[in-house]
Amino acid sequence: MGQQAFASFSGGKDCHFSIFEAKKKGFEIKYLLNMIEEDGQFSRSHHLPASLLREQANCLGIDIIQKRTTWDNYENNFKQTLLDLKQKNIFTGVFGDVDLEEHRVWIERISKETGIHPVLPLWGRDHPQIAREIIKSGFVAYLIVVNDKFLPPEYLGKKFDQKLVDRLISQGIDPLAEEGEFHTLVTDGPLYTKPLQFTWRKIIARDGYHFLQVQSKKE
Repeated sequence: MGQQAFASFSGGKDCHFSIFEAKKKGFEIKYLLNMIEEDGQFSRSHHLPASLLREQANCLGIDIIQKRTTWDNYENNFKQTLLDLKQKNIFTGVFGDVDLEEHRVWIERISKETGIHPVLPLWGRDHPQIAREIIKSGFVAYLIVVNDKFLPPEYLGKKFDQKLVDRLISQGIDPLAEEGEFHTLVTDGPLYTKPLQFTWRKIIARDGYHFLQVQSKKE
């Protein structure tokens, strides 16, 4: 049994691949940490149904902690959740950041203030190479959010495969979308005990983004 850790979790490709890489390094992921809106209905970052993320966790066989928060109280609530995890003897956190320095600075500051050891398995690695490895490893992911500055809504629902990655690169778009060009939903892969059962809903526009609504078939 490896060192126990939690993983910051959004439901997308990078957090899944960071868990995959951390497990290869010997970490045992005991909890997924997901911040959700104050009404408990949607995730705070990608506006995914909180219930869908719970179903993802079920398919992964990992317990999920969903903390309600406003943006104004996000940091305080995140820190309190880390302190609560320490009470469960979890002193390590896995994060899927690749090269956004301001994100790493925030993670390292929060971790230092709460006594958590941060692990960033993807940090500093080549973006196209990570994208290729995500696909080669067997993760199945789809685009569910697009930033209108970078991609039209026609990309919503497209599978994150090598053909799409090559197309994104040819258009000068980061295939990992580290600047928020798009977000993905993972529905299956090497970490899964069973695939996520889901259905697409309608497309909505909000605050310069288009979202493809998705729902668990169990709802």
